[in-house]
Amino acid sequence: MTTSRVNSSKPIKNTHFEQVDLVIVGAGMVGLMLAAALRHAGLHIVLVERAEAEARLSLGLDCRVSAIVQGNVNILQSTGVWSHLQKLAQPMSSMRIWDGQEQGGIRFDASEIDEETLGYLVENQHLVVALKATLKESADVELLCPEAVVSVLRHKSGVEVALESGRLLKTPLIVGADGARSWLREQADIDVFSRDYEQKGIVATVKPRFGHQGTAFQRFLSTGPLALLPMHDGLCSIVWSASNKMADDLLALPDNEFLLALNLELGGVLGGIIEVGARAAFPLKAQLSKHIVRPRLALIGDAAHSIHPLAGLGVNLGLRDAMVLAQQIVDARKFDEDWGDVSVLNRYMKTRLPDVLATMVSMEALHRTFTVQLPAWITLRGLGMKAMGNAGLVKQLLMKNSTGLNLPVPRTIE
Repeated sequence: MTTSRVNSSKPIKNTHFEQVDLVIVGAGMVGLMLAAALRHAGLHIVLVERAEAEARLSLGLDCRVSAIVQGNVNILQSTGVWSHLQKLAQPMSSMRIWDGQEQGGIRFDASEIDEETLGYLVENQHLVVALKATLKESADVELLCPEAVVSVLRHKSGVEVALESGRLLKTPLIVGADGARSWLREQADIDVFSRDYEQKGIVATVKPRFGHQGTAFQRFLSTGPLALLPMHDGLCSIVWSASNKMADDLLALPDNEFLLALNLELGGVLGGIIEVGARAAFPLKAQLSKHIVRPRLALIGDAAHSIHPLAGLGVNLGLRDAMVLAQQIVDARKFDEDWGDVSVLNRYMKTRLPDVLATMVSMEALHRTFTVQLPAWITLRGLGMKAMGNAGLVKQLLMKNSTGLNLPVPRTIE
């Protein structure tokens, strides 16, 4: 028997358990995506979330955005989420990348792979609201918020879950979608491989002098990458990675001095940045759970893995986790399998690990490539970027991989 519990040294004695088909801990973007993908599957799903996302938004505590690549836009369309989000999503038709030490760079344009966009920029909380709107169309999904899991007991025939409110649930499978500091992962005694960049990412909404025309900009500075991402109404979002001390110093600057520092690093892109909104920062770490499945337990999103937030791409892995796990659950039900059994969950793990590992390795390689400041390496790096810009087929392959268009198209779950 495998047990995992807090505030309890004994198994739950009350035998009055409510049977449900799935419990998801964490109702952020990825947890909600899993529920949305399964909303027509005829399953009784319970999502448990401690913090109310809209409350954080109203207090201005979350100004992060995500770059949803085109492959994942297709997922959002197939699950009905996109209709609630499209008006708030900013198309990204091109991306310009250049080195902080060299004037040369590379430009990616959606037209080079016969697409209208490379993806869309969305505010994280807008995606959460769109997912919740989608779930309101299903009577099979319960969202409990604010609520918390206080005890979990996993055994051969199912999972017993006690909630803070006193409600008791029994389910074949519990899913951890509760972020990089996952409570559920910790209670299951699952360790992580961790990489602390000893940096913070500064995020803010800014206004450029000229229109962005749907172009994203990323400059790799010696201190870390600086991304300028297009948003609706002509605004942009910045993600500025810097050492902990430098980030703290930048956060402490008055707006006018912060704008001077920002424009100096961006080199006059879009005529310069003329306004900046509230600034916030978060620590930059990458980690990978040593196990993303256990008997009757699966981890998705940041609970399973997190990457350096280059240009806000991290959520794409989590959305694909949710869709693949949903498919495995539906397939198991179709063939009368127990979807909490580790043999079913291993299929989810084996499907997702290649994509996760490839992305993590790519992000780490990119980070290391642009942080080396030896003169010979800087020259070689500049030549490599110019060569990439002129290598049409290689460039197209890179673009299709980065946008998720080369990945298998998820099946629509009915």
